[in-house]
Amino acid sequence: MQNTAIENITETQKNELCAIVKKWANIKGDYCDTLLQGIAHYKCDSGIQTDAYSLADVLYIKKNATKECYDEDGYETDYYYGEWLNEHEDNLQFVIADFEMYKFAEKHNFVDEDVYNLATEIEEEGGVA
Repeated sequence: MQNTAIENITETQKNELCAIVKKWANIKGDYCDTLLQGIAHYKCDSGIQTDAYSLADVLYIKKNATKECYDEDGYETDYYYGEWLNEHEDNLQFVIADFEMYKFAEKHNFVDEDVYNLATEIEEEGGVA
């Protein structure tokens, strides 16, 4: 099935996305100014997961991640860090927000990257107040 162009989003769909954005708007990001900007940057540009973290995510990870999650140089290990993230995903804003936008994209047959970008536009325009 071919994806629907985000430019064809209906008012009802946009309101549904705005409700998701409202939940996650203006949360301080670690790499970008906001969580939503960080998720869009990670998903659409960099591919670097840590770009998506909120400041709260970073503090949670620093407080709770075990030493097995890091190698001798302080970098996340693929296996242990990934397993740890899976076990703690309910406590990480970037995981929950990303999943909600992904589910929205899938439900309405939009390209998820388009949804992430539109979410940041909505946030920047203040369409969530």
